[in-house]
Amino acid sequence: MSHLRNMIGKEVLIYPGDTYYKKGIIEQITNFGVLFTITEASKQSSDYVVGKKHFIPFSAKLAFREI
Repeated sequence: MSHLRNMIGKEVLIYPGDTYYKKGIIEQITNFGVLFTITEASKQSSDYVVGKKHFIPFSAKLAFREI
């Protein structure tokens, strides 16, 4: 978990490989998941709104990679 904390403040691609891409800056990492500020989304949805914060739990098979 401590190695993930080094990612705070970095922009990442959320769920790489999805049909629609989503980018966000990691704001906080907890034992339960990650809080992102969404910076870009190829398709606007109620979940991924640019400029808004979005929490994704690790239980949702969260995957991301640094841009």
